[in-house]
Amino acid sequence: MALTVQFYTMVAMAAMGICLGAAVDTYGRFLPRQRTFRIHIALLDIAFWIVQALLVFYILFKTNQGDIRIYVFLALLCGYAAYQALFKGVYNWLVNLVITIVHAVFRFVWGLLKALIVMPIKWLLMSVRRFVMIIVISVWSIILYVLLKPLYWLMKKLGVVGLLKKGQPILRKWQERLERFRKKDER
Repeated sequence: MALTVQFYTMVAMAAMGICLGAAVDTYGRFLPRQRTFRIHIALLDIAFWIVQALLVFYILFKTNQGDIRIYVFLALLCGYAAYQALFKGVYNWLVNLVITIVHAVFRFVWGLLKALIVMPIKWLLMSVRRFVMIIVISVWSIILYVLLKPLYWLMKKLGVVGLLKKGQPILRKWQERLERFRKKDER
């Protein structure tokens, strides 16, 4: 193997070590660890490491046709150590900044959609509901007036209305007694 190929392989594996460190921190940021075992988290961990191994092997295949030597692992380790020592703080700050910006943009877009689409539709539906209620109450009032007015006239002719008016003082006395009993029970 030529010396330039070995050099490119070492540089690529060191870069992959840095990328691996960044990927591990990003994965840990979006999927925090829990104290209890969860099967879906275990499956996600396995899938994450398979993807990382495939990426490393793909880069290795592109640089030196997939020859695995000891310096490949040393270069990966050196790249990961460089990430931990030099880039971890800046990268985590940058990830948090991107998350904050995306969250702010999402809140802005959601507020804009809410103001331009949701609120007008809500206002329109409430207006339609009020209009329908006005129509229903009006029709119901007309129906009751048409049905009850003749019934009231008939009851007045038969003398039932007069009896009901005479019975109102008795009804009021019973209501007052019930109120006194309720007040006694509350004490």
